[in-house]
Amino acid sequence: MRLLALRPRPGGVSAPEPAPPAPPGPTPPWRRLLRVPSLRDLRDGLRHNPGMKLISLLLAFFLWFSINVSERDAERVVELPVTIRKLQPGLIVTTPPTKPISVTLRGPRTILDGVDERKVRLSIDLAAATVGDTRIELSADMLRPDLPRRIKILRLDPARLKLHVERVARRRIPVRPDLAGMPALGYTVVQSTVIPDQVEATGPASKVDDLKEISTESIDLRGATQTIQHDALLAWAGDFVSFAPDHVIVTVTLEEVMVSRDFRRVEVRILNAEDYQAQVTPALIDVTVRGPQRLLHNFRLPDGAVTVDAAGLPPGSHRIAPHIELSSDLEISRRQPEFVTLQLTPRGGH
Repeated sequence: MRLLALRPRPGGVSAPEPAPPAPPGPTPPWRRLLRVPSLRDLRDGLRHNPGMKLISLLLAFFLWFSINVSERDAERVVELPVTIRKLQPGLIVTTPPTKPISVTLRGPRTILDGVDERKVRLSIDLAAATVGDTRIELSADMLRPDLPRRIKILRLDPARLKLHVERVARRRIPVRPDLAGMPALGYTVVQSTVIPDQVEATGPASKVDDLKEISTESIDLRGATQTIQHDALLAWAGDFVSFAPDHVIVTVTLEEVMVSRDFRRVEVRILNAEDYQAQVTPALIDVTVRGPQRLLHNFRLPDGAVTVDAAGLPPGSHRIAPHIELSSDLEISRRQPEFVTLQLTPRGGH
């Protein structure tokens, strides 16, 4: 087998072809950091996934806000009530704090906003208190429940309290009904009773020891005409004073007022004397009427109310007690004179 010989072509020896350029290697990190993007690069970058870039920007902003603003220390003033605990039996605080304590707090805003004024309070331990004035220095240790550790207390206003402690006293005192207003015209109060007529008063010794009696709430008698029975509360006797029981049954009994009225020179009329010439002596008498005030205060004797009756009487002189016509609620208590003389003479006779 004959092999072909390699022979150079005419025209001389040809130069070898150049090798293709090698692909560029990765850019070193330090060169990427120092590279300044061109305006074209920025424009192309913004056009690529703009929505994702906007969301990333917003998330970055909120993250910055939560770290640099929300977690930044701030101050807040809260109003905290005061409670008293562990006071010895038989003692009472008569000057408790009436206003909450202003407490200035400092800490991260998010934690400060979580402090609930309705749940946090200042709790004062009075286990060692005795009768008299007690001064209390307020401090952060009195807060219940405890505040988060990152919260600091800057100020308490006021920073101290003055409390007065007294002994608790108990004693029985009588009850007096408080009657207000006037009954209806012609009625008056006969008696008033209270059941029970004594109650037990409990409270500071300085007040209970001075109580001589306790009255009921006002019971209105205006316009009353009959017996009243009322379940009445006892009147206020001062702060921290209580009663057992705190209400009583009050019964008010009324009756009509009886009065008398005088009627002067009332004419005496003669009845049933048609067959006679009749004359009564005296012709005018004085009358006193007795009865309820409600009837008599405007009462007037009507004309012809005082009479003598000649029916069935023979001629002559007759000594008669005048008759006075009144309602059943009224009565005659006096006639002056008690008797009159009725002279009967036949008509045409001698």
